[in-house]
Amino acid sequence: MMYRKLKRTWSNGYGNYIPKMREVFPELNKLSSEEMCDRWKDLDIEFYTTKETYVSPWIRITLPFALITELLMLIVLPIHYIITGNWRYCLTDKNRIYNWFKALNLA
Repeated sequence: MMYRKLKRTWSNGYGNYIPKMREVFPELNKLSSEEMCDRWKDLDIEFYTTKETYVSPWIRITLPFALITELLMLIVLPIHYIITGNWRYCLTDKNRIYNWFKALNLA
């Protein structure tokens, strides 16, 4: 499961899930919506929704080049290890390659 595409719903979002929960669990029909919200909060149950990320067409065109770059980085990784002693690349938020991969939802 890709957790980066999930967005947490806050207390006002619990009401959106209550009708669907009533369809799945008919025994919850006895409870009011407010009472169900209070129970969810007391039990520390949190709900998540998926968030859609928009990728511009210009970025999508670069996907084959990004895959080739990623493959080359994997091939050069042993040489990188010999030089630096690290089995990973230092990709931070300010790195252009990391930002490019993140825009393509690869990172």
